Amino acid sequence: MTEQQKDFLNLCIVEQLTFKEISEKLKLPKETLTIWYDELKADRIAIATIRTLWTRKKITMPFSEFYTWYLSHEPKCYYCDITETQIKLLIDSERLTTKRLSTRGRKLELDRKEPNMEYDNFKNIVFACYWCNNAKTDTFTEEEFLEVGKVFKTIWKQRLNNDRRQSN
Repeated sequence: MTEQQKDFLNLCIVEQLTFKEISEKLKLPKETLTIWYDELKADRIAIATIRTLWTRKKITMPFSEFYTWYLSHEPKCYYCDITETQIKLLIDSERLTTKRLSTRGRKLELDRKEPNMEYDNFKNIVFACYWCNNAKTDTFTEEEFLEVGKVFKTIWKQRLNNDRRQSN
């Protein structure tokens, strides 16, 4: 993807400018933007997924700020360190199952370390896997749940190592 295409995606999906505005800003014909819009569908969907999370959590900061925060953080669970790639490996190998996989569990979620604070405080939000987020609820403090996360991390490592041994 070129830098201009990245700028286009940012202006189109993040900033939500019109094609006319983008055309003027980037000094490109609308026809080019239409072609890019189709070509960059997967990238548009990825950004739209993040926008949906922003909307669902009723975050009041501008989406562009949330999007920057989202991209600047490593996508792994704050508590147990599992990544979406590892979750997929465990699900695909049937070493991680839940009846909720149709709605939760495949993607990292947002957790508020301090549940009484809003999602607008960047220092208060972290990525969490479904299992940590679900177990933490509003009952445990961040410090308490970091201890629980260590146990989950050990279990995930054992399951992932077991998968590697079986594939060799």
